[in-house]
Amino acid sequence: MSRGIFQDWEANRGNSRSQFVLAMFRLAQTCHRLPPPLRWLGWPHLAAYHVIVIWEFGIELNHKATIGPGLRLYHGTALVIHEKTVIGKNCTLRHCTTIGNRRSAEDVPIIGDDVEIGSNSVIIGKITIGDRAKIGAGSVVVHDVASGDSVAGNPARRLCVKGKDSV
Repeated sequence: MSRGIFQDWEANRGNSRSQFVLAMFRLAQTCHRLPPPLRWLGWPHLAAYHVIVIWEFGIELNHKATIGPGLRLYHGTALVIHEKTVIGKNCTLRHCTTIGNRRSAEDVPIIGDDVEIGSNSVIIGKITIGDRAKIGAGSVVVHDVASGDSVAGNPARRLCVKGKDSV
């Protein structure tokens, strides 16, 4: 847990709000993972997390989500992350982004490492976003994105890469 907090803290240097939100998130994850006899000790923090981060800041970063260390949040407001979503390490999420499902609780995205997601993006369904991919602002992603690809639009389409035409 502490490794994740310090990596998140470093990734958000200069942005105290994001540092605070992610520290609260990592602590909420730890409280949720306590064995049942001890889990009741974490309820005050989980309640504080929900009131401060979710209700007050408007950042629905579910503490049950699997998120790698080094997450960067830019502005964070109106961010919605489904509880079963998997996000790799060193990813960047911008405000007004939704990552979740469209049909069932199991149809959630898996996002690789070093992925950058622009503001007002929607990533839904059982899809995979490869490592080092970039999602443009305002994109609606409903299909897999290969590692290193950049996509944008509604629906998101691959942008031209190194002078080649877009696909």
